[in-house]
Amino acid sequence: MRSFHLFFLFITLFFGGCYPESLNYKPGWGTRFIEGTLLEDSGKVLKSKFFIVVLEYYSQFIQFDKEFPFYAPRTRLIFPQENGQFRIIFDLQASAIELVFFSSGYEMERFRFKRQIGIGELRYDARLSKSKIWRNEFLLRVSPFLENFILEQRYKMPDSQQLFLGDWLDSEREKITDIR
Repeated sequence: MRSFHLFFLFITLFFGGCYPESLNYKPGWGTRFIEGTLLEDSGKVLKSKFFIVVLEYYSQFIQFDKEFPFYAPRTRLIFPQENGQFRIIFDLQASAIELVFFSSGYEMERFRFKRQIGIGELRYDARLSKSKIWRNEFLLRVSPFLENFILEQRYKMPDSQQLFLGDWLDSEREKITDIR
């Protein structure tokens, strides 16, 4: 039994070095939670309204000859607390999760986590940078990315969250057309 504990400790320490400095973890059997804070680039809590798109990837165990395995994504929105803190449950059946952070006037931030044996809880503090060219950022990156979740039914996003995305995109379009 002692050798099992040493092996578990070794795996945790070995895989723990694979993450950036903005990510901390607690040991455990498998990744269950992701928590953190949404911050400005300066390190202060983000003041404007924000939300997180959570993409969970589920293995379908379909693999064609010499190709990668097929993953079925499922998407939902998370709205952090006013102080920027969030806690996301990592579904036990999902093999990977991607978090995409959004706020008006800021560049979108993305981070992807794979379920890891030996890492039970992740802490990730996302830092959003103020966009110097928000209009271009919105038209070229943000809008097409978010519209995909409204148009594509394969993501299985709830209707109420699709409506929220549509309303948010419309209000941002109005803001950038008023600037001209």
